[in-house]
Amino acid sequence: MTRWRWLALGILTVGSLVAERLVHHEHEYWFTGIPGFFVVFGFVGCVAIIFLSKWYGKHGVQRPETYYDQHGDADPHRIRTGVGDPSLDGGDDPDGGWGPGGEPR
Repeated sequence: MTRWRWLALGILTVGSLVAERLVHHEHEYWFTGIPGFFVVFGFVGCVAIIFLSKWYGKHGVQRPETYYDQHGDADPHRIRTGVGDPSLDGGDDPDGGWGPGGEPR
């Protein structure tokens, strides 16, 4: 980040802490009376969301490059379009296996 963005972030953080001290409110729980609690709580929450989403993306969503090789011919793009399969793409047919009106032959 550029220097002015860091400065703006610092000013907003200090402004939040000052505003928290100027406004008097009853503390429903003991931890809400700690100065800067919600600033720290929000920051820690954002960092946790970032790291958890990276971990889930790597271990829950992402697949290795050899995934479809190991699990047979299960490439969903190839199954849906028939790319590379002469019986599905029309072979030498100039229309690509499609008849009049877009109906498959």
